Amino acid sequence: MAFLKFILVFFIVAFILLLATVYTFFRRIINRAKQFQQRERTRQTQKDGNIIYDSRTPEETRRRIIPDEEGEYVEYEEQAD
Repeated sequence: MAFLKFILVFFIVAFILLLATVYTFFRRIINRAKQFQQRERTRQTQKDGNIIYDSRTPEETRRRIIPDEEGEYVEYEEQAD
């Protein structure tokens, strides 16, 4: 009976260690993915010898600055010469 208790405790401890190892492994993968995404967010553009760093997210980059309902309409007529 003592032997069965020992085996049961051994398997419980082994299972807890296995869960801790799997948790640590996946946590490292998630942290590396976050680091990679942050590096991807910082885009680098070179124009006229100047380097421009853009740390905005792609959603912020695509955001419209002036909405469609704002703005001014200008009537344009061609002049006949």
